[in-house]
Amino acid sequence: MKAWIDYVEYHLTSGTFREQVQRLSSRPGQNYRIDFRGTVDSSGSDVEIGSLADNLFSELVGDPGPTTVQSIDDLANDLLFHRLRFPANHHIEKDVSYRVNLRGEPHELGFDYRYEGDRTTLLDKISLSTPEKTLRRTVHDLMFRIEHVRDYEELREPSFVTLYDLGRSRMSDQIEGHLRVIERFSHTVDVRDEGAAEDVADKLGVPLLQSA
Repeated sequence: MKAWIDYVEYHLTSGTFREQVQRLSSRPGQNYRIDFRGTVDSSGSDVEIGSLADNLFSELVGDPGPTTVQSIDDLANDLLFHRLRFPANHHIEKDVSYRVNLRGEPHELGFDYRYEGDRTTLLDKISLSTPEKTLRRTVHDLMFRIEHVRDYEELREPSFVTLYDLGRSRMSDQIEGHLRVIERFSHTVDVRDEGAAEDVADKLGVPLLQSA
């Protein structure tokens, strides 16, 4: 913020502030936004400009306070460990891995969760709110692991479920493209969707808890 403060003070002192605001606001595609909100008239008021500026600064750029948005880890754990009812001696395993040979070299390929029922279901969680380059690598990594594990001889009719989260992002063409790629190999579930627990329960072949 220091650079902006110095910039504003300079043009206020020079009498060129309004002209600079108009020039900056006409530039498209910048990493800032200028909103015209009117002027402040303190005549006849006992409110000091300094106090008013402090209040505005706190409201506009102050600490936003604690967030109430749950992480994908919290949502996935709640969904898998607090919303589903498993038969006796069955449970969700966390952080499982398989040792496979790739071009003659052994590699460990891991997944976030595994459920052994009538078939083996491997579940992974993925955030779709990351930058495009990072998201592309994450999707490729998931596809690589699924492709090389689905023919693993010890797995019984393996199936795959991907728990995804948009976070604060909105669905875009790029994100939809990534989802379509994942859906070729895996069932996808939005962890923030109201029907997420029912969807996962159906895929695992287990009922929901009565309180879910």
